[in-house]
Amino acid sequence: MFKIQIENFEGPIDLLLYFIKRDKIDIYDIPITKITNEYLQVIQDAKKLDVSIAGEFLFMASLLLRIKTQMLLPKRNIDEIDIEDPRFSLVEQIIQYKNFKNIARDLESIHLKNRNTFMRTSKDSELFRSKKTDNYLEGISLYDLSKIFHSLIKSLPQEDILKISREKVSVDDQKKLIYSFFRKGKKVSLKSVLKTLKSKLEIVVTFLAILDMLRDGIICCDQKKNFDDIELSLI
Repeated sequence: MFKIQIENFEGPIDLLLYFIKRDKIDIYDIPITKITNEYLQVIQDAKKLDVSIAGEFLFMASLLLRIKTQMLLPKRNIDEIDIEDPRFSLVEQIIQYKNFKNIARDLESIHLKNRNTFMRTSKDSELFRSKKTDNYLEGISLYDLSKIFHSLIKSLPQEDILKISREKVSVDDQKKLIYSFFRKGKKVSLKSVLKTLKSKLEIVVTFLAILDMLRDGIICCDQKKNFDDIELSLI
């Protein structure tokens, strides 16, 4: 796909905007006859020079002629009927195009200003930016961790299905619980945390709290050997 330009105008709206700027025309009161005549003259000149004209230019020409015809029709003096100005749709297109063109110019200016500016990188900053959960799991996968919580849920006694109770357990609450175990040191046994959990909801929410803390790089998990206890370390 390529752009067809007539005298360096990137499309029919760009050409109309040039006429408006050149003649300092009020964009909300476009002299449609004058603009249409000048627009058609540009297309005629392009044809004489054997310049290929894009379909969008020809479409705009037909649109301008239609608006010009509507403007030339006698207006009915009926106060009750609000007849829309036939130029309204065209004005909207020109204003929108003008706004986008200004934004494009500003972005190009920013690009030119900063194209020779390069950010200094460091190993520490790269590590900080790439917070992948896998970076904080040593000798254990998320699947292994989830299996531990799943087995704990299965080990709980069967609840009475007729007993309905509402538990208030949040991820933030369970984070505080995990933090409380680090008061004595920077390493905590996962088993010691799990022993304090009494319901399925607490187990599930605690699992989510641990995943959250792993993602944020607050703790890391370590398992020396298979089937060993998992150790949580505060980073």
